[in-house]
Amino acid sequence: MNTHNHTPAAADEQAVFDVRPIPCRVKHRQIFQRWFGLPVGGYFVLLNDHDPLPLRYQFEAEFGNAFGWDYIERGPEDFRVKITKFAAVEVPAGFGNPTATKSAPSACGETLDVDARGLEPPEPLIRILDALESLPSEKKLRAWTDREPCHLFGEAKTRGFSAESRAQADGSWVTVLSRV
Repeated sequence: MNTHNHTPAAADEQAVFDVRPIPCRVKHRQIFQRWFGLPVGGYFVLLNDHDPLPLRYQFEAEFGNAFGWDYIERGPEDFRVKITKFAAVEVPAGFGNPTATKSAPSACGETLDVDARGLEPPEPLIRILDALESLPSEKKLRAWTDREPCHLFGEAKTRGFSAESRAQADGSWVTVLSRV
């Protein structure tokens, strides 16, 4: 991984990707889509209203030395990071259409899906627990979240459910809840 904490020369304003107005539920996906579309050696400047450190950790985990991370501006109001593509990478499964997320439950065979990605805590937990309350006895619940839903496990257990979680290639988590 090639990361720097110095301030490089001002980057081309045409390369600025302002993610401040983008809804949280699709922000990381759109950033990764932008990066995947770059040629090797290409870059964009991410403009955000907070330090995108979790995004940096996600880049590190997924792409190691294939990216560069250079802070241009470090707050307090705006954060600008020049993100460069140093090597060709294969787009991992799970990085499909960045707008194909849903937050309302949807039924699919024996499983009810709840996509709670992009929601601020405690909203994901609330939506998942609400769906559990009305879950038909023959169905399982599959919940998609931005992070491991640690607070869900105890709540699910007290309601008579087991939970199995696994991390996805895009940094999200899938948790399947079944009646015990």
